[in-house]
Amino acid sequence: MSISMEKGANVLWVDFIANGVRLADRAERQRLVNNAKQAGVTHLVVDAKIPYGHTTFPSSYAYHVSCWSDGRYHVWEGRDFLAEMIEEASVVGLQVIANMDVFAEGTTHSRDGIAYDKKDWQVMLYNPSLSSESVAAENADDDTIFVNPIHEEVQLHELGILKEIASNYKISGIVLDRCRYPNVYGDFSELSRRAFEQYIGQPVAQWPQDIFTLQAGTKHIEYGHWFAKWTEWRALNIKHFVQSAKQVVKSTNPSLSFSIYVGSWYPLYYNEGVNWASETYRSNLPWASEEYHISAYADELDFIMTGCYYPEVRIEEAVHNGRPAEWYSVEGAIQMSLEAINGQIPVIASLYLKDYEGNVDQFEKAVRMCRERTHGVMLFDVSHLDDYSWWEQLDSVLSVKS
Repeated sequence: MSISMEKGANVLWVDFIANGVRLADRAERQRLVNNAKQAGVTHLVVDAKIPYGHTTFPSSYAYHVSCWSDGRYHVWEGRDFLAEMIEEASVVGLQVIANMDVFAEGTTHSRDGIAYDKKDWQVMLYNPSLSSESVAAENADDDTIFVNPIHEEVQLHELGILKEIASNYKISGIVLDRCRYPNVYGDFSELSRRAFEQYIGQPVAQWPQDIFTLQAGTKHIEYGHWFAKWTEWRALNIKHFVQSAKQVVKSTNPSLSFSIYVGSWYPLYYNEGVNWASETYRSNLPWASEEYHISAYADELDFIMTGCYYPEVRIEEAVHNGRPAEWYSVEGAIQMSLEAINGQIPVIASLYLKDYEGNVDQFEKAVRMCRERTHGVMLFDVSHLDDYSWWEQLDSVLSVKS
C-alpha cells in the first residue's frame, strides 16, 4: 500500500542528541510545537532510535537513552521521548514521523552501544589502520560504530525495533536513516567475503585487493577487478533489508508512510553502499556495473528525503566557488535527486541549517528553492532555529505558496 505525502510538506527534524535534554521540560516541548505550527511546519521527524543505537522509547531490543554511561540523558529515565513528543504535536495538529537510525549501534567516544556487547556484529574495516578502532566508524574520524547489514542477528535486531515503533505509536510514518554501510572501507569481514563470493559464483583470488587498493599513504582507492560487482552487491544487501523493513511496517500498520533519508550526492554514494535511485534510472557512472540498477530501492518507498547539504543554493554559486560539480549546490543536488528518482516517488529536498549560519537570506533562498522544485522541504534541525532565532524568518518563507 502506497501512502502519498502531500505536496508542500514542511518537515522539521527533531534530533534527540541536540535537543533531548532541553525537551525533557514539557514547557520546551510545547514551545517547540507551537513555534513549528505557527511557522507553517506540517510534520515533525522525531528520533525513536539515535545514531548510537539507543532508543528514546522503552524497547525490548535496545538500550534506552537513559542508560548512557555518563548519565547525560538520565532525566529521561522511565520516560518515553517519542510518546511525549507525539502527545504535544497532536495538540497543535502536527503529524509525527518516527526516525530510526538503523545500522549505527555504538560510539567509540564513550564505548556505549550494543555494538560493544555484540562484537561479531561490528563492521570490519578494509584496513584497521584507517581508524583508532578495529571497526569502521561512520567516517575515519567519526565515533559512530556501524554493524554489518548482512548479519542475520543484526537484521532481526533492527526489524524488531522497527516493529515496536510501527505497533505502538500514533504516527503518520517511519523514516530510516543510516540504513547503509559506514563508508567504502567496510565491511570486509569473512562473512561478507563468503557472501560476495557466493554472489559472483567464484572465489576472489586476491582479497581484498581485487575489490580495491589504497594508494600508499592515502585513503584514495583504486578500483579492482571486482569493484563494480562489489558495489552492486553491497547496494543489493541494503535493498533487501529495505524490502524487509517495508514488509514489517506495512504489515503492522498499512496506514504508515515508509521513507528514507539519504545524502543527495548520488555519484559518490557507492561509499555508503546504497543505490537510492529508481530501478528505471541508468546512471552511466564509471564505477557502476551494467546491472547496478537492480540494486535501486526508491520504488519501495512512499517518498524520499535527500540531503541537499550545501551552503551554495544556485548552481552558479557552486561554479563560482570552484566546487567539483554542479550538484555541490542545493539547486544541483535537487536536479541530481530528481534525475535519479525519475519521477517514481515524491522527493523532499532537505537542508542542513548550520550551512546558513549568519546568512538568513541564503537560508530563505534555500528553503524557497526546495519548495519550488520538489515536494516540500525538510529542515535539519530544530536546534538551529532556536540558536539563530529564525522562527519568524521560517514563518515568512513557508507562508509563501510554492
